[in-house]
Amino acid sequence: MSQHTIEIVKISPCIIPDNKPYNRTAPREAHLQPDDYQEKFDYKTLSFDTFYSEGKVILSGPPLYGLEKFIENGKILLDDQDHTQNIKTIHFDRTQSNHITQIETQPHELTWEYEDISIHTQVNNHFLNEFKGKKVLFTLSKNNKFEWIYDWILFYKKYHHIDTVLFYDNNSNNYSLDELKNYLKEKELDVDIYLVPWNFKYGPQGGIYSGKGKTPWDSDFCQYGMFEHAKHRFLKYSAGVINADIDELVITPNGSSIFELLADHKGLLYPGYWIQSIPLGDNKVTRFFNYAYRSKDDKHSDNKWCINPSKLDDQTQWKVHSIRKTNLKSLKGVYYAHFKAINYNWKTQRVDNVSYDESKHYIDHNVYTQLNNLFPHETPKIALSSQTISTGFFEKIKAIFKA
Repeated sequence: MSQHTIEIVKISPCIIPDNKPYNRTAPREAHLQPDDYQEKFDYKTLSFDTFYSEGKVILSGPPLYGLEKFIENGKILLDDQDHTQNIKTIHFDRTQSNHITQIETQPHELTWEYEDISIHTQVNNHFLNEFKGKKVLFTLSKNNKFEWIYDWILFYKKYHHIDTVLFYDNNSNNYSLDELKNYLKEKELDVDIYLVPWNFKYGPQGGIYSGKGKTPWDSDFCQYGMFEHAKHRFLKYSAGVINADIDELVITPNGSSIFELLADHKGLLYPGYWIQSIPLGDNKVTRFFNYAYRSKDDKHSDNKWCINPSKLDDQTQWKVHSIRKTNLKSLKGVYYAHFKAINYNWKTQRVDNVSYDESKHYIDHNVYTQLNNLFPHETPKIALSSQTISTGFFEKIKAIFKA
């Protein structure tokens, strides 16, 4: 087996000290804030990382929201040289990026000064060369079990031929990144893996998840900042990038690689379908191979994407469920299987096993077949009877009624 990289990537954030009286202004009105809003809101982070890339030093972080004076009246030094006048700020939804331009060589240290505050941080380098032309699996994760992460990578390697994983870890407290690195190294997955410690507050939820009715999505800065960071430090020259959570497996017609289908498109957009927490066999082990049931009652979950970054303007914002102002291609039969059981109930209660109901539950033929091929000894063996319905069945029914 060839030698592959598995590396923990260093990041260099700029954060206002807790003992200083400067805080980001919360964008959400008080009556729409859930009880834990103050605890989950990021008041202090100015930038998530500081790195050099293509003649710029980039500081990607949350929107300033009341902290604009740190740029307008502050001073930014690179190796003791004042570059305050060379800052260009680019605003996006729930994140922003500060570019310090006209930098010919990588500096060693950035100093950000404002009144009595002086923040010192190392300037890191980009990984654009390491990711150029690569087929990348990309995620933000917290506390997911090692075996889930292993199964997830194995699936995407077999069916989508990924060669690189970019894994952002958001404040996991069940294990360290060193422990995860050692586990994955022992598994010899034959792909390059880059682990990024993204230890920032994820941010308060919006929509129905806030507990306050339909509230705005306006305070969850962490993942949006991650997308902007990943684009400029790692991914802008990759051949393809799959945006998938650990509980999501992309399914394609005939098991084709998603990158083959991506071809010359800027990107693909596809829905998700829930895989119910109904074990296939008596073994109650919580692994992908023990689940394949869907429910006729379920609607699809939010779209996800696979893109070719080199075909997109690098000022185009990547978002969780879309690419801003970009029409991505939808292809028949492409979806992701969204496993309710592969989760620790961080957003909603969905993990506990439910009882099989013959009137509404059916096996997703595509999911079962691919998992059975990948895990032939672990997957419970079932007879694919008339109860077993694939996604294509419903597409055919829809076509009949449209005709």
